[in-house]
Amino acid sequence: MQALCQPESHSHTHGPDGGPDRAPDGQPDNPVSHPTALRWADWKIILRRAIRSLFVGPTTLVAAGCAFYSTLSLFPAISALISIYGLAFDVNTVAPQMDVLHHLLPPSAFRLIQDRVQTLVAEPHASLTLNLIISLTVALWSASAATRSIIYALNMAYDTRETRNFIIFHITAFSLTLFAVLGAALTIALMVAVPLLFSMAVWLHIPTPPGALNFLARWSGPIVMFTFEILALSGLYRFGPDRKSKTRWRWVLPGALLSTVMWILASQAFSYYVAHLASYNATYGPLGAVIAIMMWFFVTAWVVLMGAEINAEMEGYACGTPRQPAWQVVANRADNATCPPA
Repeated sequence: MQALCQPESHSHTHGPDGGPDRAPDGQPDNPVSHPTALRWADWKIILRRAIRSLFVGPTTLVAAGCAFYSTLSLFPAISALISIYGLAFDVNTVAPQMDVLHHLLPPSAFRLIQDRVQTLVAEPHASLTLNLIISLTVALWSASAATRSIIYALNMAYDTRETRNFIIFHITAFSLTLFAVLGAALTIALMVAVPLLFSMAVWLHIPTPPGALNFLARWSGPIVMFTFEILALSGLYRFGPDRKSKTRWRWVLPGALLSTVMWILASQAFSYYVAHLASYNATYGPLGAVIAIMMWFFVTAWVVLMGAEINAEMEGYACGTPRQPAWQVVANRADNATCPPA
């Protein structure tokens, strides 16, 4: 954000409500230097514009494409995760931590992923050898197909074109995939270690409030996963789109935070819908679990794009320049085009 409009190099004036002065069209008269300088009236404008872009633009179609590639990349990503995790930790601790996802995934999808994880865990795990490096690289490359589709989607959300050459683009997608898998492995390790650290209070006879340790041990896993989700989305929003200058972390955090909260709520609602209302297994037969996974990825991709749209609208609003999405520019050109005379 700062590199986009250099808001800190301007003096700021504030309206009666403590927020930035706004022009008649709703834009602030001066660039805003920090998201906390935005007031509720500003956020209402930002959210209204973002919601309009989500429902009028091609977000649903783009999210469907991301869901397709994410489904294809799921099992290579799981294989890469188990392989990397097994280099430093006991792979038998992976399956118990999957209970955190139990209420976020449709039951059939959760069982399918759980069975795959248990199959991979049961296999013997070698040390870091050349064969493992090659197989891991192939798995990560296959999993990066989902990342590449998300990068294209983020370019649309941030109104930018992909100008990176073939090599740089694929290195970026591969790097983001690798760091996501490494982050997931570290998250699982923390989910295993944090309850053990809390139990040390009992071993060391440290006085604690009644029920405090049980509460912390129960909610440490979801809190760690929530934190990982925010960090992963922040990194994706900052490094994924092809932007001439990278924005500061504080300008991607609001969208990442809101997307994480909405992802948890939407995943729980979709899981309940599939478990109690829909009949995917009756409709699709043995493909029901795969369809459920693809639909869950569609919900996830839509929420991720929602966060990107909010960040893009927030940046444009803070700069004082109304945002015009790329799809709207194309639509306007088509509307204004005149046919040549016959």
